[in-house]
Amino acid sequence: MKKILFLFILSTSLFSFGQKIKEDDDQILFDNVAVAKVEKDKAGTQFKYTSINNANAIIATLKTHKIDAQNSKSWLVVTNLDGTKTTEVDFALMSFTLNYKKAVAEILAKKYNILTSNGVENLDAFFAEERPSISAEIEKLKEASKVIEKDLATMNYQVFRKDKLIFSGVVPKDAFTEKYSAEQNKEFMSRVVAKYDVSMKQNASPTPVLNVEIASLSGRVLVQAVERGGKMVVALVESDKTFTYVPTAKINNADLASSESFVKELVDITYLNGQKYMTLMEAEVLLGARQADKMAKFDAAKLNSSNIYDKIGYAIDPKGEKLEGTLSIDFEKIVMSSSSNGMVDLDGVGKILKVLAKNEKGDLRYYNYKAKENVLFSIVNDDKSETKYRALLVKVEEVAAQKDNSALDLGAMAGISLATASWKYFKEVQITDKMSIYQDIPSNSYVIKIPAQEKGFQILIKKGKEEKFYSKLKEYIGETISSSDIEKIDYSNVNGLKDLVDLYSKSI
Repeated sequence: MKKILFLFILSTSLFSFGQKIKEDDDQILFDNVAVAKVEKDKAGTQFKYTSINNANAIIATLKTHKIDAQNSKSWLVVTNLDGTKTTEVDFALMSFTLNYKKAVAEILAKKYNILTSNGVENLDAFFAEERPSISAEIEKLKEASKVIEKDLATMNYQVFRKDKLIFSGVVPKDAFTEKYSAEQNKEFMSRVVAKYDVSMKQNASPTPVLNVEIASLSGRVLVQAVERGGKMVVALVESDKTFTYVPTAKINNADLASSESFVKELVDITYLNGQKYMTLMEAEVLLGARQADKMAKFDAAKLNSSNIYDKIGYAIDPKGEKLEGTLSIDFEKIVMSSSSNGMVDLDGVGKILKVLAKNEKGDLRYYNYKAKENVLFSIVNDDKSETKYRALLVKVEEVAAQKDNSALDLGAMAGISLATASWKYFKEVQITDKMSIYQDIPSNSYVIKIPAQEKGFQILIKKGKEEKFYSKLKEYIGETISSSDIEKIDYSNVNGLKDLVDLYSKSI
């Protein structure tokens, strides 16, 4: 039954779409057959549509909000007769007409199927559909516009023709002359927010057209505007926003210098479209705030990284000489997201330990220990325990992103491969005279090392290449463990690797 009803409604809708809709003598006609009566209020924006048999009726109120000189938003507020149900829909002309009684009827019929050849119907389904409140959205726009207009009034931008400068606030027309002291002229200059240039350029046009450019005092272009067919096409360079408007202020192409009102209008309109103009002092304050925010994020990224910064500990070189001091090492490069290209520079990461310690004269200096010098170092923790790290020669085939670090873009690192083995520092996990386990920082992968081998072996099983991994592992540790035993071990966690150590230690 529901399918039959749906098909009936659909067929009615399609039938209505095929009809020629007219309004005549306060009636809506489909192919010259009256289907509904229509009443218009005195303001000409509210329309009541009633079925010919008076069975159903709705009221549609046309609302319009002017966004700017060229753009507006129109919508319909539709209610049932007793006002208990309301919804809002976009309004746009579906055919060229100056008759809004017909225009609204066309929307209700062709788009929403509530005005049909049977009159006004399908209201339950129409009102049951949830739609956002367009009126509420417009109110938000109005409030935001009030704030911007208030800001604009406070800014009171002025165009200074003589030096082609734009000021925030009122500046005397004869500013920067001997009439004013050096201190006064300096104060005038502190209000400058931009400079401008008006010219006629040919660009891609067969004849020269009006061009206006507004730039910061440092020369950074902020706004570019070009005349096209009586309109100004405007680009806000830094936000990649473009828009057009019809200027009310006119400009004499033969006297481009007399363009203050034209430029003033352009400044105001670009401000309302999101371009902010700042004095040098305001720019310095903003730059300082951004720099402070950047440094705060950088410091947070450092804390969230696996790097070691200024920790008490010691280093021991291959000769056994021990140096105590404050240790630092980068296991990962901290790259701010604003300057990162999505790749992390691995050169030198995990390879150089810095120790701040006293020399023979008792003066503090930095000592650098390269991983290739086969150095061991240890960090003394707050509970007096130690975390040790050792330099190993290992071919790290792949680096996997492990942690969520907002300052790093590690997603692209999954395919990084190092062609040859290199020396770097690894964290000690379990040390035995048969086989030892180390952790690769910051990928959180593991490396095993047996004394008989010059290099360490990274535990990293690639999907679909498990057999190759087992073969390489067997080649590294020798024939002491059977292939079946090797394949039984869980290599996804350190406990599995400890099982490998036990199995290997018992087999030799």
